[in-house]
Amino acid sequence: MKFLTIKNWDTFQHYGKRNPPWIKLHRALLDDYVFCGLPDIAKAHLVLIWLYASQHNGRVPYDAAFLERKLSCENVELGELIAAGFLIPPQGASEVPA
Repeated sequence: MKFLTIKNWDTFQHYGKRNPPWIKLHRALLDDYVFCGLPDIAKAHLVLIWLYASQHNGRVPYDAAFLERKLSCENVELGELIAAGFLIPPQGASEVPA
């Protein structure tokens, strides 16, 4: 299984331990031009992905169907979040797995 890494994951962590009860959501996100340019549904999916990643050391499976089931949502566009720079694919990955 391949995994995506969350960009700048360390900035979201308050505790040094894994599986924190919460993550930081900086208000500076409202000034992030790229984040603000995402469709609203992509913003919501990204926050859900961040919450999931908090339990898995800043990584999520590179599998949209799995994430949709796990996060109870539909139409997760990993490619859009990768293109925006919020998710970092494994080296050598050129397309989003089905």
